[in-house]
Amino acid sequence: MNLKQALKAAAYATAKGAFGTLLRPYFRVRVIGGENLPAQGGVLVAANHASFVDPLVLGAFLRRRLWFIMAEEQFRKPVVHLFSRLMDVIPVQAGAAFQLAPIKKALSLLKGGRVVAIFPEGRRSGTGKLLPGQPGLGLLAVRAQVPILPVAIAGTREAYPVGRTIPKPGRVTLYVGKPLTGLARLKPEELSERVMDALAELLESNGHGDYLEAAPAGG
Repeated sequence: MNLKQALKAAAYATAKGAFGTLLRPYFRVRVIGGENLPAQGGVLVAANHASFVDPLVLGAFLRRRLWFIMAEEQFRKPVVHLFSRLMDVIPVQAGAAFQLAPIKKALSLLKGGRVVAIFPEGRRSGTGKLLPGQPGLGLLAVRAQVPILPVAIAGTREAYPVGRTIPKPGRVTLYVGKPLTGLARLKPEELSERVMDALAELLESNGHGDYLEAAPAGG
């Protein structure tokens, strides 16, 4: 590890501790299934996204260091901008096709045994309900050949929904599922759908069925 990497690691550890200290009492954060995150090796964390505090919560309360793939538009918020500088965030354009440069950087990290976190919906959900997964996750997962860890976030949409200026106290829970493996034969779109199904299952089985979109009438 060179000096720059050591400084980044120290900054991450400091930020992780600070955000954890601030967020735990305010949001009464709980992590259920945290032991499902492998202790070593490359892992792709996939989480739903309803609030801009989601990456802060994930970074503070999952036990390993995370490298985030995030939409550039999020960086305009002061707290997230600071977070992105400390955490070596990989920027992407929201709603655009997954770009080559972010894929290459994420692949390098995953193959180096790092943990990369991505929001497979591609953007924040305006309603807090799950959106369809984008193929970017599938493209990355197929090439990286690492386990995918579904992490369902519940409570941030109520505490800090889109449009609210100041977050309100609440209860936030991270439901960490079992790593998904054996998905190599799936097409990127199928793989993304499988991950969203896993997130939906985690939410529904833990009493958060209201995060799921209602089934179409007659379907």
